[in-house]
Amino acid sequence: MKKTVLITLTYNKLEQATKPYFDSLYKYTDENSFDLVVVDNASADGSADYVREFAKSHNNITLIENSENLGYAGGNNVGLKFIQDKDYEFVGLLNNDILFTPNWLENTIKGFELDSGLGMLSPRNNEKCKLTDKNYLDGYKKYLQKFKAPLKYVVTPFFSCVIMKKEVVDKVGLLDENFNPAFWEDNDYSFRAMYLGYGLAYVNSAFIFHNHSTTSSSVSSEISERNREYFFKKHPLGKWVWEHKRSNIIKDFRRYIRESFE
Repeated sequence: MKKTVLITLTYNKLEQATKPYFDSLYKYTDENSFDLVVVDNASADGSADYVREFAKSHNNITLIENSENLGYAGGNNVGLKFIQDKDYEFVGLLNNDILFTPNWLENTIKGFELDSGLGMLSPRNNEKCKLTDKNYLDGYKKYLQKFKAPLKYVVTPFFSCVIMKKEVVDKVGLLDENFNPAFWEDNDYSFRAMYLGYGLAYVNSAFIFHNHSTTSSSVSSEISERNREYFFKKHPLGKWVWEHKRSNIIKDFRRYIRESFE
């Protein structure tokens, strides 16, 4: 069995997201290094048919078709339940609106070797740079050169592309479906992992391009605000973190959590 499984949720956006995602993933990722579980959230644009046809020429793809749209947490939980009893070392949750670079997966996983306490890692993305889907392959290496340290510890890695130790998934459990259809479930899951003593970080030697909001643009601001308030009620410390962000709070918080279990 391969040591890494990637879970990707699809819901329509076949031409805008899923097709470019598959083309890029299989161009820049060694097919022998991962299994792919695609969970389709009852798409109406032929997304499931496309994945089924694509899988005929790739033996590492499993397609699961939901009969209704279960949202981000609910859809990904279907995938997490599917791999629950399988012997993977790493589990990835990947949006279908991202594009890849050479060695992105290998470089991300290598980040775990830098700190045995790490539980979740994300490659860098275009959130804070001006790269586009047309030029990111030409410019991402220069962008990564600005980072001097190999890691940046954070309270929430990028859930558009997050790689976790499977032991984290086994201990933390499933995503909280009270956040459906989307938003703030990533922060919740990150805090639950930190409560167990795991560190979270960006890997400064890996990069993916995220076409922000291609797959979540239909979620209203009212739902985002509702989920934000639910997160703050569930995690009072999270409310304080968001209101008092400072450069060293992440290291302080991580050290406090880990030392409390020693």
